[in-house]
Amino acid sequence: RDSVWSVLPTFPEGGQYVGRKAVEEQFFTRIMKHFSNYVTLPHSVIAEGKSVATTGVYRVRTARGQSGDIAFAHLWTVENGEITALHQVADTAAIQKLLGSGEQVL
Repeated sequence: RDSVWSVLPTFPEGGQYVGRKAVEEQFFTRIMKHFSNYVTLPHSVIAEGKSVATTGVYRVRTARGQSGDIAFAHLWTVENGEITALHQVADTAAIQKLLGSGEQVL
């Protein structure tokens, strides 16, 4: 079963990605066009059954040199030791402001 990643449509390169290859080659390759640095720093992790919830920040530097921390929450589904789904929620207003009006992110 392919993993399904759902990223908010208002987040850079947002949308749905199905399968590890799509996540790696489409989402991460595309998002790095906006950023020179992009690190996920989890602050909390809560797990129950197949569900895992994580909160934290993305510590980013845009391709134009603007830096900031963007709050996120990830809701994961894990089955038999494999990630089968991710639902991402993030402060898209903050990331849009950081990227500025000169860059198309949708």
